[in-house]
Amino acid sequence: MISEDAKSGFDFIFQRAIKANIVASADDVCEIELVSDSKEICEVEFAVFTTTSTAFRLLTLFHFNSNDKTENRFSHRSEHSYDDAGEGSTFRDNFLEFGNVCCGAVSRELHNIYHFLGMSTPYVLLKRCSTFISDLNPGYVKHYKVTVNDSFVIHATLCVFDYGILDFKVDRTEVEESTGELELF
Repeated sequence: MISEDAKSGFDFIFQRAIKANIVASADDVCEIELVSDSKEICEVEFAVFTTTSTAFRLLTLFHFNSNDKTENRFSHRSEHSYDDAGEGSTFRDNFLEFGNVCCGAVSRELHNIYHFLGMSTPYVLLKRCSTFISDLNPGYVKHYKVTVNDSFVIHATLCVFDYGILDFKVDRTEVEESTGELELF
């Protein structure tokens, strides 16, 4: 069973992680809306990220199209060269890294409540595979439309599988995250 506080907490943590990591500059504006009908999700592929604890499993899906707009949004995020990885690999690697960073942020926040969290290696599936998610019988599912600067849109899905009672409250105060700056004395 997943309490209303826990559902609200998962939503808050997940949305905060997306907003913090999808923007490329301080001028970017990210808006996240709930999507009530999953048929509105039109992207043809999705990346799957799993975060697991002894009390629950999160299945996070980031839906995307491999088009110029999406590739331009994520290809600039890395200074690594993936020349030998094949065409489009820089985009995919960076998109998967974006998902990893978001899920890592979620995991760090949840670690304050639940210990022994682990993340799996992400993988990419085609849209037709997403219909099988309901067969896994998640206890809680939410779909989101993520819009950056009113011009770039992707969708995300958060599924929570509970292994018992999940009940927690999240501190909703905004905390500026340290990114490892050097401090001089």
